[in-house]
Amino acid sequence: MSDSKVTLKTLMRHTGLSLGTVSRALQDGPEVRRETRELVKAAARELGYTPNLAGVKLRTGKTYTLSIVLPVENAEQDFSDSGFMALVSGLHAALAGTFYSLVVQPELPDEDPVAGLRKLVEVRRVDGLVLTQTRPQDERIRYLLAQDFPFVSYGRSELAQAHPWYDTDHEDMAYRATRRLIARGHRRIAMLNPPAELMYSQHRDRGHCRALQEAGLAQDPALTRHSGLSASDGRRLVLELARLEPRPTAFVCANEYGALGALSAFAELGWQAGREAVVVATDDSNVSAFFVPPLSTYYASLHGAGRQLGQLLLRRLDGEPLEQLRLLEQAELIERQSDALQEGQA
Repeated sequence: MSDSKVTLKTLMRHTGLSLGTVSRALQDGPEVRRETRELVKAAARELGYTPNLAGVKLRTGKTYTLSIVLPVENAEQDFSDSGFMALVSGLHAALAGTFYSLVVQPELPDEDPVAGLRKLVEVRRVDGLVLTQTRPQDERIRYLLAQDFPFVSYGRSELAQAHPWYDTDHEDMAYRATRRLIARGHRRIAMLNPPAELMYSQHRDRGHCRALQEAGLAQDPALTRHSGLSASDGRRLVLELARLEPRPTAFVCANEYGALGALSAFAELGWQAGREAVVVATDDSNVSAFFVPPLSTYYASLHGAGRQLGQLLLRRLDGEPLEQLRLLEQAELIERQSDALQEGQA
């Protein structure tokens, strides 16, 4: 059989494996078993297969391009909850050994998010998508499900239809953080959360409220604030909360940038972390270890999240059922500074 007639589909039929598995096996994809890689490569040698990505694209109609949709933030904003380069690097790691490349699709603040997806989906510019910053009734997810277009979301929704997702358990994270602070004597615990319309912000609210209810403490809505999670947001919100009577003695920040801003506000107020109040961070890079003082944090790697999202999307492209493509992981508590106030300060 001549080289020009041997395609990935030829190998797929010859081996009985899926197209995605054959492709990744030829590229030594680590997620493919060694025995499977050897089987595919032996078939390629036997049939005289020579990879030709341009030809594969032409014959299959696939682009071998995947996209992650990322929100574009205010260019004038300071350090914020971007962290997206770590997410992208994790996706790249997951795609290593495949023919797939990754492009970033910006989601503009004033653009209809579904209209932005149509530019990719309806002309098939990409084969699959990764969504971020999900909402309870996410119209982007509805649209992609209606189009039967392969995707995975970083975050869940409340839609009745099953869809592929990877998420960190933010409800559990907020619950554990609040319960831990209550056990250390805090009764006024402030939550610096993401924008209220985001799904993971609502999960954090639920976990916080559940811990308060279990402890028999009333929830004060004034202690939960929502923002874009920049360092300036963290500073501004702590300065506002410090004016309350009685004021908070603990601040649970949804990312390390907000925690950095909180510590800046402490300095402006003349507070010392651990004396007037404490700060607990949610971190994706362990940068909280280098703050002064080093903060206890609930660590969830964005690079690891990117790898998981990439692997789930590849499995979706292989045709796995949607119900099998959901993964929820817990954040890891890293203890540093004590979360209890110095005696006589609480």
